[in-house]
Amino acid sequence: MQRLVHRRADGPPAGLTAPGAPVDAVPGARHTRRTRLLRFGSVIVVLIVMVLVSRAQDTGGSPTASGRSAGDGATALQAARSAAQTHLGLLSGGDWSAAWNGWSGDARRQVPRDTYVGTHRICHPLLAVPLEVERAASVDRRTVEIHWRGGGVTGTLLMVSEDGAWRVAPTTADVRPYAKGAAAAVAELRRRGECTMR
Repeated sequence: MQRLVHRRADGPPAGLTAPGAPVDAVPGARHTRRTRLLRFGSVIVVLIVMVLVSRAQDTGGSPTASGRSAGDGATALQAARSAAQTHLGLLSGGDWSAAWNGWSGDARRQVPRDTYVGTHRICHPLLAVPLEVERAASVDRRTVEIHWRGGGVTGTLLMVSEDGAWRVAPTTADVRPYAKGAAAAVAELRRRGECTMR
């Protein structure tokens, strides 16, 4: 069926304007246009506010997994957890040099790289053992305690924020065996039952 359009005697079909006719020619058009502009403007303002808030949250002082800053405490906790998981993967994979690089500056000053690497070439209880982080707990803004497990063994790591990155901070007891060199460290770790040669 054809639809019939009734023309008004004075112009175009009802509800339509002739090309070039002013907006005022259609009743309510100005109000509809203004409403649409206000809605569009509101959406733009909301998007800008969301971007600014997001950026403000991303520029705090706690490091993230990439070593950059993030203000969100949960993000810092996740970053420390990720760095710890990377460190555990290096131990399991036998990359002793990279594992040493992940130590805090203080620990690296106390234990030379060659001593650490030489010790673990002989004594490597975690080699090829799948290790995983179980949980992470904030100690303070710059310190996170990590609990890990793998191969029937559990342990903890203390992660500290240094120069925008999360690093392993070995305890004094962890560092002590390395004080007299690799051979002495191997002997001490064997005495403790913490050395496996494969």
